Amino acid sequence: MTPAAGSSQLLAFIKFLRGKDVPVSPADTLDAVHAAGLLGYEDRTTLRDGLAAVLAKSTFEKSAYLEAFDLFFAPQYPDTKTPAGEENRDDASESSQNNPQDNSSTNTDSEQSLEDLLQNPSAENDPTLAGLMNSGLMNALRSDDEGTLAMAIEAAAEAAKVDEIRLFTQRGQFTRKLLDALGETALRDAAIEFEKTQPRAFEEIQRLRESLRHRARDRVERAYLVHAAGDTEDFLDEALAEVRLANISPHQMARMRKLMDRMARKLASRHGRRRRKKRRGQLNVPMTLRASVATDGIPFNTHWRQIQRKKPQVMAICDVSGSVAAYAKFLLMFLYALQDVLPRTRSFAFSSSLGEVTNWFSEFPVEEAVSRVNRVYGGATDYARALSDFNDLALQDINKATTVIILGDARNNNSDPRLDLLAEIKAKCKRLIWLNPESRLAWGTGDSAMLPVTQHCHLASECNNLRQLERIIDTLLSAMHGN
Repeated sequence: MTPAAGSSQLLAFIKFLRGKDVPVSPADTLDAVHAAGLLGYEDRTTLRDGLAAVLAKSTFEKSAYLEAFDLFFAPQYPDTKTPAGEENRDDASESSQNNPQDNSSTNTDSEQSLEDLLQNPSAENDPTLAGLMNSGLMNALRSDDEGTLAMAIEAAAEAAKVDEIRLFTQRGQFTRKLLDALGETALRDAAIEFEKTQPRAFEEIQRLRESLRHRARDRVERAYLVHAAGDTEDFLDEALAEVRLANISPHQMARMRKLMDRMARKLASRHGRRRRKKRRGQLNVPMTLRASVATDGIPFNTHWRQIQRKKPQVMAICDVSGSVAAYAKFLLMFLYALQDVLPRTRSFAFSSSLGEVTNWFSEFPVEEAVSRVNRVYGGATDYARALSDFNDLALQDINKATTVIILGDARNNNSDPRLDLLAEIKAKCKRLIWLNPESRLAWGTGDSAMLPVTQHCHLASECNNLRQLERIIDTLLSAMHGN
């Protein structure tokens, strides 16, 4: 590999690494290029260890780096065997291992079948056979010429634009394009012609076709792992972020947690470094004059009044009745994932009666905590009783640094929701946000009291998927930290 080609491939590898959550700075990139220039690209092991010294700085990064290196710099042309999974082929493989002489004789017989066809006088008049046996691809397959096959596959991969693969479902499509570019059609035509007339030749051609297909699949899968795996993961995450939270299935929870953690880290990074602990107020004249006595009344050192900013706190009130319990779970998970920037978070749950469950979500996994909440606070929804309980329990703790988030559908079974209690909360807090998982089109229909509720909130928003939740929390953090 030439230095220019190696540098280009190295830069592509660094981009691939970043997609695997390995942070590589511009300085690290320059170090990697310098190291690769000193080590060269001929020895794969030396290159791997040398790049690891400058690109992997922790145990996690080293593990991710080694996995990414093996994927990206995979041995391009591994020894391809007849694919496993076919029972008759497995049996043949086992018998060949036990009896190598039998295996040798079988190969000889199958190759001889093609030789017999070539020596047959009628072969000269058979354009299919003549074209097939004059094919460089056929000769390389019969002689296991790895070098020739490797170059042919790479040339065909470039012609078929295999590196443009982006979706898992495109593997079959690109494999077919690669085989067509290789000229596999000639083998297929020959197999069709010889299937009835020359059974031994047909079997040999089918074996060679299978070997070629196996190599082509390997090349496409390597391209997918390098160029498309990250895009596919991003595509799945984007789709999951738009799914209604109530429709998240148990087998999707692991991906959902990772997605929420990534969103939380992004928000924490964005808002955490902008936080200001104090803000300068007006000039403190008495203190400045006292300090100037030592300098003959000249105020070299000015003193300013400090405005004490109360630490922001969040109070989350969640309806955990059956219709919105799933949404409450994800809201609490998201808030507790943001403890770096929201350390003062208190959570409350209700269906009818309301209680504080802050400790439950810190002591138990979210699923277990939600299960406990549902057992204790489940039942028919009663917003009047819930708001009354909250005011008795926590209204005195609310100040102008408090943001109150209420998650619920505002359906109170045609009973009075006591919006006067909601007005008291709004009057004391800095911001009152109501999140409703229902579509805005459903607000005010049936027993929904959402329309009058909006008059007593600073913000009322539809929130039923992770993307909407991220956007609302982002806006909340910006307002809380004065960004």
